[in-house]
Amino acid sequence: MKIKDHADVIFLNGNVITANENNETAQAVAVKDNVIVYCGEENGARELAGKDTEIIDAEGRTIMPGFTDSHIHFCSLGLKKGPIIDINYENVRSVKGITEMIRKAAARKKPGEWIVLSGYDHNKLDEKRHPSIEELDEAAPDNPVRCIRCCAHMGVYNSAALKIGGISDPLEYGEGEVVSENDKLTGLLKENAHMYMGSFVKFTEEELKEGIRLADEDMARYGITSVCDAGGDGVDAWPVMRKMADSGEINTRIRCMIFDLAGKEGNKKAIDDFLSGGYETFGESNSFGARAVKIMIDGSSSGPSSATRQPYSHDKDLKGILVWEQDEIDEVVEKVHNAGFQMTAHAVGDKAVEMILNAIEKAQRAHPREGARHRIEHCGIVDEELIERLKRLEMIPVANPGFIERNGKDYNRFYGERVDYMFPLRRFLDKGIVTAIGSDAPVVPENPMNGLYGALTRKDGFTGEAVGECQKISLLEAVKMYTYNGAYACFDEKSRGSIEEGKLADIIMLSEDIMKIPAEDIRNVEPVLTMTDGKIVYRKL
Repeated sequence: MKIKDHADVIFLNGNVITANENNETAQAVAVKDNVIVYCGEENGARELAGKDTEIIDAEGRTIMPGFTDSHIHFCSLGLKKGPIIDINYENVRSVKGITEMIRKAAARKKPGEWIVLSGYDHNKLDEKRHPSIEELDEAAPDNPVRCIRCCAHMGVYNSAALKIGGISDPLEYGEGEVVSENDKLTGLLKENAHMYMGSFVKFTEEELKEGIRLADEDMARYGITSVCDAGGDGVDAWPVMRKMADSGEINTRIRCMIFDLAGKEGNKKAIDDFLSGGYETFGESNSFGARAVKIMIDGSSSGPSSATRQPYSHDKDLKGILVWEQDEIDEVVEKVHNAGFQMTAHAVGDKAVEMILNAIEKAQRAHPREGARHRIEHCGIVDEELIERLKRLEMIPVANPGFIERNGKDYNRFYGERVDYMFPLRRFLDKGIVTAIGSDAPVVPENPMNGLYGALTRKDGFTGEAVGECQKISLLEAVKMYTYNGAYACFDEKSRGSIEEGKLADIIMLSEDIMKIPAEDIRNVEPVLTMTDGKIVYRKL
């Protein structure tokens, strides 16, 4: 850049975490149009100032690349701020409170209209249980009710909803998917049975647009400039997101996984349609693209329903739920791998991780491919043998340390000593495994500071209980996972993910210098400025 081509914006007097190859720091950054044109000492940046240049004094605060949330359900998050009733722990703390919200919703609805709620955690509710079918029937006798647990892998339905889905016999579904007691349905459905019910709930295009707008505003507020959308609203949401992203109606950069949450068969169809060119979503646009194909092998870590090799520590009869069989996984992985796309799988428990690794190994033996960057979403419980296989196959685990912050106490109860190799960020780093971080919002809050807290402290954010402290990592290591490595996981590391000259200007400024505060205080930090593509899209100064 010539001196006469003055910068549009210059950040001075900051602690700049570049997240570059050497994790270097700097003091100043200059931006011209949508590109970073300088990163270094203050004097060099000042030389690029003109009469129209905006000078931002960071006053010693942290400046860093915008966060890349490598696993988030973008549209679903927005819908929870609209037509889906948010019943997270912060909003309601008892079954009684949930049924009261259903009752109020039923009073506003016409008979037969769906009532959808999402976010409760039965482990944290006062009653320490799921709502019952009887309670949902009493609260909304004339409306189908879908009450989704926070993990989105299970939910409770009333009689009207089960009638719509034709669910009456647990034996028609996989073991444990339709829960009954004394030969009577409880209303609790898990995995495929639960996902299948989602196919009956549709949102209008306007509702999707509003949800996407709300999610975009949320990302700017939390300093998230790029996301990898892990699906949830499937084929209906993709074209809406693409149009809004490419037109500049939203600012968040989106990479989509091809995944439909409406059950295994629906997901298979979505994958086949994509591979045959049925979706016009794949591309190299900086604003939107589809890079990975996803399947869901097992359940959730906190349900708990993740598929484990050994029984759960709190229940010797429980080993989780497998949604896909090995031969089915092998078939899909081979098709995706041979077509040249990136494969990923939701695999939390060590049994599920083992199965996707088996399939990737088989596909690579038959058709070797360098630089495939196949991923594993969550990759929760991984012992040393599985870590060695991850390294050998050059897999990218996408971990969720925010789960530790939210569910740590339950993890200690469910998994015992296995928490020492649960989301094992320290071991991934020591092995040289490129690891990215995702929130999995709205499963847990989208705030990246919760994820950083979990990675740095390995503590339950509610109780302070330690959860596999041997896997703690440093601040700079965690920031790199949440920025550069997230870009790498989506093949975008050449254009974003770090503050380097020539890269896109996706930059955030935090409320303080995070290098100078105790790890336990990281959750008190917030972005005060978010810049995406050279534009300031959020400001709190």
